[in-house]
Amino acid sequence: MKTASIIIPTFNRADLVHRAVESAINQTYPCEIILCDHGSTDNTPEVAAHYKDKIRYVRREEDRGPIVCWRDGLEQSTGEIIHFTYDDDWLEPTFMEKTIAKLDDDIGFVYTNVNMCCQNRNITSILYRRPSGIGRMKDIAKYLIQAPLTISPGCAIFRRKDALKNLLLQIPNSKGIYGKDSGVGEDLLLFLLTSLDYPKYVYIKEPLACFLYHSGSITAGARLTGNRRDLVDSYTNAKLYYFSLPGSISPPTSLQNLLFTIKRWTLLFLTRVFQLLKKIKTVIYKGKERA
Repeated sequence: MKTASIIIPTFNRADLVHRAVESAINQTYPCEIILCDHGSTDNTPEVAAHYKDKIRYVRREEDRGPIVCWRDGLEQSTGEIIHFTYDDDWLEPTFMEKTIAKLDDDIGFVYTNVNMCCQNRNITSILYRRPSGIGRMKDIAKYLIQAPLTISPGCAIFRRKDALKNLLLQIPNSKGIYGKDSGVGEDLLLFLLTSLDYPKYVYIKEPLACFLYHSGSITAGARLTGNRRDLVDSYTNAKLYYFSLPGSISPPTSLQNLLFTIKRWTLLFLTRVFQLLKKIKTVIYKGKERA
């Protein structure tokens, strides 16, 4: 059996992190759990103490940014397979069991579908819509290059040796509010750099990870504060670094980008229509029941 570690980086989210920790503890696959806290000034230490020897609590007094915390937790881990659960997210109990079962020698990483949830935990949407199974690494690299943002490591597993190599502390020429130490771009490169060393990846269509959509998260916060353009620019800079490396795929042409954008927005529109029709059907059904 492969050994596994779940790394939970955290900063001042004592009110949320317990859910991430408990979802890690409740995994059906045995895992080392590392809660890595860089500089929290709330009662995160008390929350960590509650779990006693069920987790390893790594505490640093200084906050040097998300990516330093991620890297510290990674370096503290001992498992062959690693997963990052962010402190405002959580996992379904079978996440590690089902993903590790798919990580064959020629597979670079495994990722799953995601439920996007609001504060009350009601599901608002399912994030990734594509067929389950094994795919060519070149295809997922192409998708990651053309998408404006990235797949989150919060729904993926990697080999520890690959993460140590590919989770960069800083991307050359990073700048702006999502520049140095933010983790924006480094998360994308964890996938792209790993893709250079393997021919295949696996996607599991079942949503086994849950992401909380709230103003404190990076993606939602960027939208709510009008900084989404800065977020996209940081990912663009990460892609430019990837293109400079041997073995990377070629940058897409303007026409390819246009076709990808049309396809993405068409799928998004159809998804919204489907969700609306489903709600209408539910309302009609409940109305008939009352009648």
